[in-house]
Amino acid sequence: MSFAPTLSNHQKPASAKAAAWAIVLRLSLVGCLAFGNPAVAQEIVADTPGDVVQALAEPVGVAAEIIPPCEADDAEACAALGYRLLEGDGVPKDEARAAGIFAQACHFGSMRGCTMAGYAYDQGQGVTAAPERAASYYAFACYGGEGTACSNLGLAYVNGRGVAEDPVRATALFREACDKGASGGCANLGASYSLGRGVRRDQRQAARLFRQACDSDDEHACYNLGVLYRDGLGVSRDYKRAVALFEQSCAAQDGSACGNLGLMVDDGRGTAPDRQRSLELFDKACGLGEAESCFSLGRAYQTGNGRERDDARAIVLLERTLSLDPGTPSAAGAAKALEMARAAIAAPEKAGP
Repeated sequence: MSFAPTLSNHQKPASAKAAAWAIVLRLSLVGCLAFGNPAVAQEIVADTPGDVVQALAEPVGVAAEIIPPCEADDAEACAALGYRLLEGDGVPKDEARAAGIFAQACHFGSMRGCTMAGYAYDQGQGVTAAPERAASYYAFACYGGEGTACSNLGLAYVNGRGVAEDPVRATALFREACDKGASGGCANLGASYSLGRGVRRDQRQAARLFRQACDSDDEHACYNLGVLYRDGLGVSRDYKRAVALFEQSCAAQDGSACGNLGLMVDDGRGTAPDRQRSLELFDKACGLGEAESCFSLGRAYQTGNGRERDDARAIVLLERTLSLDPGTPSAAGAAKALEMARAAIAAPEKAGP
């Protein structure tokens, strides 16, 4: 279980492809977060991060005609150009150049540009990942009033990524982000309350914040709210409501939602039991990187429960389980099942001449 940076809706490029670029909060209330001891928070810088403007190669040929130069008196147009380069919207797609343009937009005064430059350094998108530089960009943009930057800086403090780990400081930044209208900040603040990280645990408050973020189209917040309804945390237990929320988030390609929906469909909680549909959901969730779903699907192939027995396919899925998350709750079971599947395939060979 982990947190990850998010981009607010107003910052996302308009194209459908852009949604895939935004990384959303990841929270599973089944397990728990493993945080170190809180440390003293670093101060938020008030000056533009040093060395923010990368050397930009001059466009040539057709690109020179389509890509206008950034103007110092129009920082937001410069940021918009960064989005176009990032998405290949009417110009050749170029993540490295987009990162440089965002940095230039930040230098000219666009807080949106600062956030996007920080995101590029955070994720290593078009540039070499540099958590400290990412945090510096986020801090400057947050100081400048950009809510998503506050949320992303909070995530840096949660994970000790580029700054000293400090869940209390993270919670304050999530609250600031939420107050500024960033739905990701509200969702992350809800996670802090639900997990009791940096603030006293309060499931009612968590449910309120998840609902607020869900209503603002943060699909993973909808999933988190579904978990609360499933487990009766801060709200009355309601399996049907949980299923509806999981379905909504799964349709938005949230792997955690697909996996948990698969479990509820398999058990017949809040919906009619349907083994085949549950396995289809596990398959989708596994493809989206949800380790536990890979394990469930792998065991189905290994045991022949809902799938024709196929030890070779089971091995692929069990290996993927451990590769995606060696610390997943079913890791020990996956390792044992993997050993058995390999032995089953090797057995006929040993019996031969």
